[in-house]
Amino acid sequence: SGFIIHAGIGYTVTMELTTGPILLLTVTAFVCWSALYGLFCWLQPHRSYEWNCRVVVLIHAVTVLSMSSTFGFLYNPWPFTHPGNKSNIYEITTMIVCLGYFLFDFCWCVWFYDDETKIMIVHHLVSIIGIAASLVTGLSGTEIGTCIFLAELTNPMLQFRWFMRSSGIKEGWVYELNDLMFMLMFALCRCVIASFFLYRHIKHPRPKPFFKVGGVALYLVGIVMFGHIVVFGYHKYTKLYRRWKSRDKTIENNKAK
Repeated sequence: SGFIIHAGIGYTVTMELTTGPILLLTVTAFVCWSALYGLFCWLQPHRSYEWNCRVVVLIHAVTVLSMSSTFGFLYNPWPFTHPGNKSNIYEITTMIVCLGYFLFDFCWCVWFYDDETKIMIVHHLVSIIGIAASLVTGLSGTEIGTCIFLAELTNPMLQFRWFMRSSGIKEGWVYELNDLMFMLMFALCRCVIASFFLYRHIKHPRPKPFFKVGGVALYLVGIVMFGHIVVFGYHKYTKLYRRWKSRDKTIENNKAK
């Protein structure tokens, strides 16, 4: 392995790793995420497997959001204008942590397979291939880190929604605000920003064709997921509107009496 170290904010630490160390670190990350899940299952035997898994999902989301945003703002080039560069140590660290998690969650989704985990299996598989390719080639860590940030930004809201519903909290302004923010942020990240990011990525000559194809694949998975959210939002707010109109009619009838 080769190391070139520069001190100070705004500087990068470049790091070249062969496939062996990358594989070892990735397996270590996978074992750590799996062990964390096992620990929660042991500490909370009264909780379901999905509950404990989602706790791990939430911890991962907060962890990689912190890493990708901090490293992205302080040490990375601007991803919309400088894609396809050699990955630095901060990008590599984020990708290894994230890849270990995706491998864990992919295995969990396959083991507890149902219709709800189907789209997540595809999403995880595309993500695993993209991150692994970036780690092996040592390229495009900036774009991968940006994709990780955009993909995970709405994850905490999704997990909070599930935890509230599982705890019997299906109404109230906190629940409704979380739902609305999740849908709006998902549309902003996966459709608006991701569309512009993908366009700049494909147009730029530096990124390898493999990463451009992978970007399109991940974008399409996000669009499919957004389609499901649109259908959910339509049914949810149509039902709320009908309930509101029905309540108004009831109030008017009571006043007429």
